[in-house]
Amino acid sequence: MRNDLRSRVASGAVTALLLTTAASTTSCAAIINRDPNLRWWAFKTYGSERICPEVLKTSVPLKLNGERSATIGRYFPESCSYSIDEQSRTVIVNISGSGYAYLPTAKRTSFTMTTAVEYAFDFFLHDDGNWVWGKMKRIAGGPEFKLINTDNKILDIAGVITPAGPAANVFGGQVVSGLIARGFTVVETDEGKEFSLGILPPGVRPFKPIMVDDDDDELTFTNETAEVYANQQDFLGPFEVASDGQAIVLKGNLVGAAPVDFVVIDEPRGDIWRNAYQLQGSTAPPGPPIASVTVQPGPFTRKFPLRRGLYYVVVDNSSAVGQASPAFQLPNPLFDNVARLGYVAQLIDD
Repeated sequence: MRNDLRSRVASGAVTALLLTTAASTTSCAAIINRDPNLRWWAFKTYGSERICPEVLKTSVPLKLNGERSATIGRYFPESCSYSIDEQSRTVIVNISGSGYAYLPTAKRTSFTMTTAVEYAFDFFLHDDGNWVWGKMKRIAGGPEFKLINTDNKILDIAGVITPAGPAANVFGGQVVSGLIARGFTVVETDEGKEFSLGILPPGVRPFKPIMVDDDDDELTFTNETAEVYANQQDFLGPFEVASDGQAIVLKGNLVGAAPVDFVVIDEPRGDIWRNAYQLQGSTAPPGPPIASVTVQPGPFTRKFPLRRGLYYVVVDNSSAVGQASPAFQLPNPLFDNVARLGYVAQLIDD
């Protein structure tokens, strides 16, 4: 039986075979679960090609004082590649990107970061289908941190010190734990293949944004507190709208002395805008935004109906765009006024 299975693998008929076997006998399922050749084939075929597209659709919030502290910046993967090591049966993923953070004294600080991670595979044949996992084996390279710009040019060095240590260590560790160490899961059933960042146990399916549950019609993208200092911007997202007729909703509470603007822009133009912000500070978007609304201090709810695609919601606490503008203050090397945003971003059917 095992020889027959392997011959079908070679002919590319694994999908139909595994599903047929799952419906036959428990003993066959046990054989497949123990077969390292089938498990490796499923891992590299189903999982490896989906890692980069999913990684490039996300960002990592950056904090100074642990998970419960406010977000003060973000890291955005911009390029991703992978290679398969047949001998060790692992996949090595290379990620590079850039980001920004607001640091005491240094203020707006922009950087690039690259890293590489090696994933080992695991596999389980469940009654409902096949669960294939990529679990982090080791950090194969980096993270390599390079400072590209700060508002305080005196501190324009890679060893900028934060309350928790050098910026490279603090932010590099968060990128690894928040993006890479989570691993990934591929689920294959008779309905097709599904991919999810993170490890899902057998029987648990990835959530599809396009599917709306009767009891809970909202998909939560993020739930956090973010600090946006005077004359700064924060690029929330990118958020994926899976289907026309859906909307991104932000609801929460704004604490601060002045209002801010929420500016919605598609991901391609948003990336251009974000790169300009990282290099030169707050600026206007490259062309008219899709939507722009002012949010006053206090509770808020804002809904943005959108077409299918990826979008940023930019929180602007500057005079560069929108109607709101922070009050003028004399330059202060240690302190800037801050807008503190506690919010939930969700996707709903509109």
